[in-house]
Amino acid sequence: MNKEFVKKIIALRGDAGRKWLEDLPQIIKLYENKWNIRTFSPFDLAYNYVAPAQTAKGEQVVLKISFPDNKEFISEIEALNFFDGQGSIRVLQEDRDNLVMLLEKAEPGDMVRTVSPDSKQISFVSAVLKNLHKPISSENNFPFPTISDWSKAFARYIGTFSKESGPVPKWMFDKAQEIFTEFPKDRKELVLLHGDLHSDNILSSQRGWLAIDPKGVVGEREFELGAYLRNPYYDYPKGSDYKNLERDRIIQFSEELGFDKKRILDWSFACAVISLLWFLEDENYFKDIYVQNAELLNEINF
Repeated sequence: MNKEFVKKIIALRGDAGRKWLEDLPQIIKLYENKWNIRTFSPFDLAYNYVAPAQTAKGEQVVLKISFPDNKEFISEIEALNFFDGQGSIRVLQEDRDNLVMLLEKAEPGDMVRTVSPDSKQISFVSAVLKNLHKPISSENNFPFPTISDWSKAFARYIGTFSKESGPVPKWMFDKAQEIFTEFPKDRKELVLLHGDLHSDNILSSQRGWLAIDPKGVVGEREFELGAYLRNPYYDYPKGSDYKNLERDRIIQFSEELGFDKKRILDWSFACAVISLLWFLEDENYFKDIYVQNAELLNEINF
């Protein structure tokens, strides 16, 4: 396990995180025996332990383990089961009590960000969204948060910082908060969204392009593109014509998915800002590039 992963888990979970890290080798061994698999060195780790594995029959799979009391992990399991392999990887085994799951492995597993030209990449992403999004009714008592639930990050920020003198520019905060407040009032059809569908979370597989690592959030379809478009300075090579490239992506998504261009743009801006707030909550700071992403999106017009 890399030092950054260990540091992050302890920072987030304190003594409980430290204990989980100590127990992790035994947890891995337990599920190797329980599910009759052999695990290999983990992938680059962020918030969960994720490692390639092989079944007794030679099938390539992925073992994923989360730290205790991680509600997002349960939402991920629920989301993947709801998607049922349509545009996403499948859950093969799960243990919700201990936050462990065995997943289908996307092979060869190339990230969609590697596809060029860009227009081809966007068409692949559009196809994934068409497969992924299914209507979900609030009458079903779904276990997922809504976009409005996520918007509580704005209130938490005000509870910690001054809007006038806090680290996030006031105009930026106000505009994003208004989008998160007003857009859900339009009562568009609700679907289960991936919630974090950026270009690292769509991988090539023998079944086509598949989404991984969903958050699981309920809202309108247009919101989904916010994660894909919120990081232009990360997504394009240094020195690119960022604004026009981002504009072209929005136009293509609009044409292929039937979404309003301005609404895609507004959600992208709002998602750039709320991701900044989340990073500030988790890490107690944020990088200048987060502000620059939002500024660039604010400069695009239709």
